[in-house]
Amino acid sequence: MASYGSLLLACCLGMASMHVVFVAQGSMGSAAPQTPNQATGTQLPGAPGLEENGVAQTALRFGGGLVLGLVLLACGKPSFADVEDVVIPVDDKGKTTTLTKEQVVRGKRLFIASCASCHVGGGTRTNQNVGLAIEELSGATPNRATIEGLVDYLNNPTTYDGLKDISEVHPSIKGGDIWPKMRTMKQQDLYDMSAYILYQNQTIPEKWGGGKVYY
Repeated sequence: MASYGSLLLACCLGMASMHVVFVAQGSMGSAAPQTPNQATGTQLPGAPGLEENGVAQTALRFGGGLVLGLVLLACGKPSFADVEDVVIPVDDKGKTTTLTKEQVVRGKRLFIASCASCHVGGGTRTNQNVGLAIEELSGATPNRATIEGLVDYLNNPTTYDGLKDISEVHPSIKGGDIWPKMRTMKQQDLYDMSAYILYQNQTIPEKWGGGKVYY
């Protein structure tokens, strides 16, 4: 979807061109002395009228400004994709989904309330080598770069190699007795948080997971 700012620029350039023409005509009309033909209201045979010439110049300049604006519009950077256009992986079998704006907002709210103290910006305060970027999530065992993979981790977290249970040191449903915030979490909450993490990876990959570098 093209940027509204570039479209507005195209219109402004056209209007500015018209303004220049009118100002120039006004200045010429007030400064130039009248010829006998102008004073009597006649014009030389075969010569175009000043009014017709002014209209043509106005149209030409407006068209030029509009074309320039449209060129800038076509060459400008595209705007961010709509929320519904971002494809999120659901599982390792190729299933995908898209989110609504409401789901993104809800997932962000849940993430900030439950995870941001350690994972602000997708980093990991306790271990800067393992963040929430796609590369790190994909390298875990099992793969955590899907909604189902992250939901599984939030239910039963394990070490990066998948060999050791860490529910006592990482917020989880399994460790609900230790982590009060997780006691009221429903599976849909885990789903929305996981989808938000992957959505951030798709929309701001250069920042998400950057930790201290960007945040």
